[in-house]
Amino acid sequence: MSKHLNRRRLLAATVLGGATTMLSRPSLAQNSLRGTGSVIVHFGGGTMGDAQRIAYSEPFERETGIRVIHQAGVTAGVQRAAILAGAPKHDVANISGGSMAAFEQDNLLLPIDYGFWNERDRAGYDIVPAARLYVPAMLYSMVIAFDAQRYANRSPQSWADVWNARDFPGRRTLAAGANAADGASYEIALLADGVKPEDLYPIDWERALRSLDRIRPEVTKWWANGAESVQLQVDRQATIGSAWNGRIDGANDQGARIGKNWNQGILQWAGWAIPRGVANAENAQKYIAFMSRPEPQARFSEIITYGPTNSLAFNHIPADRAALLPTAPAVKDLQIVQNYTFWNAVDSTGQTGLRRAISEWERWVASRR
Repeated sequence: MSKHLNRRRLLAATVLGGATTMLSRPSLAQNSLRGTGSVIVHFGGGTMGDAQRIAYSEPFERETGIRVIHQAGVTAGVQRAAILAGAPKHDVANISGGSMAAFEQDNLLLPIDYGFWNERDRAGYDIVPAARLYVPAMLYSMVIAFDAQRYANRSPQSWADVWNARDFPGRRTLAAGANAADGASYEIALLADGVKPEDLYPIDWERALRSLDRIRPEVTKWWANGAESVQLQVDRQATIGSAWNGRIDGANDQGARIGKNWNQGILQWAGWAIPRGVANAENAQKYIAFMSRPEPQARFSEIITYGPTNSLAFNHIPADRAALLPTAPAVKDLQIVQNYTFWNAVDSTGQTGLRRAISEWERWVASRR
């Protein structure tokens, strides 16, 4: 997928960028973020990478004099191992909400220094609060993604339709189960099997895997990351599956025609955190403080359709754009909030849901070779 934004999105980002400079200037005397050196930041790539660069990194560099080094994101397992080895991958890590508790429990994160923040901004985190060890970064949803041309006359309305290859023929793509909570494939498989949203948790692993058995012959590839989930549809290797809403909209901004359905979407969030042992801790604190402001968050949501976590950002987002975000009133109630308490709880096998998902997936894959 092209890394360049289309003209409309780039123009909107530039306009909002000017607003950010003017609106945030009065706070600088109280919360100066000036500094020296550099900071290594998780980089999402694709449309998310464009959004990070334009909304956060470039204006942060201009305001502070601190150089931002973008480093590709890694899985939670790789990040955890790197921190334990004393060599964290990023000064500012992006960790999914489902994995965050494990990092907290293992004492792998530094406390957030809210002295760099404006008090009003911390109060603006009213959906998922800004916590002692992390700051919610964005709200997004895993939704049904499909070829809008192929299914123009009748599009899938539920995950059961995604499983229905007779009425909706075509190759499928879903997240590999090793993505655990992030990929949401276990929840999706149970919803496709008729489980009601209120009965999803605790996950019935065997039932979920039996459901995945049924769709497995139609799956062209189990995707590993968000960019791949939409690229498989852009390249027409798959015509229906799962993807994050922002990735779909980003691909469409580049000319793709991927439809999406919010019904039974899995609403998720990710957070910014500072791993223990980083070399640029103070600059990491400043970068996170900058991202807490409503104006940069509004600009981020103008480039990629992930919801801001500081509710004050909605004061700077046009109404037509706000309507496309996963927390928009018209679609919010169609979705299911992912249960991170379940995913981090230890079960009878002595594993958290996150680790159980990986072991179950590996067993399932090995048994069906």
